[in-house]
Amino acid sequence: MFLRISSALGLLIAVTACGAESTPAALLPGEPSSAEDTGSTIDCAIGAVADLSPVCTLELVAGTDEIIIHHPDGGFRRLRRDPATGALTPLDGADPLVPQASGSVAVQFAVGPDRYSIPDEMLAPPPQ
Repeated sequence: MFLRISSALGLLIAVTACGAESTPAALLPGEPSSAEDTGSTIDCAIGAVADLSPVCTLELVAGTDEIIIHHPDGGFRRLRRDPATGALTPLDGADPLVPQASGSVAVQFAVGPDRYSIPDEMLAPPPQ
């Protein structure tokens, strides 16, 4: 009897947890991730066969030249922007950043199988 009650209770807890909202508001397109982090939505293609779509979030780390791109699956890329040249360099992982030609006013590049397109104005340092 005890086993049936505890099993039912465990199942109820598991089902309730699965029904909770699993996508934080920070990753919804066009929404800032918090009051402190005013992340902006950018185009990215996560994986070799994916198309560019506005599902990643760009975070500029305050007081540094560091940039974090958050993927919708919870993954991320950390990059550093050289203030003198504007060049981006990956901070984590073994894959190099490969610039891609773009006919727009955006910085386009790939890191491994993932591709990104960031509008130039989002990479500009904030006025001081």
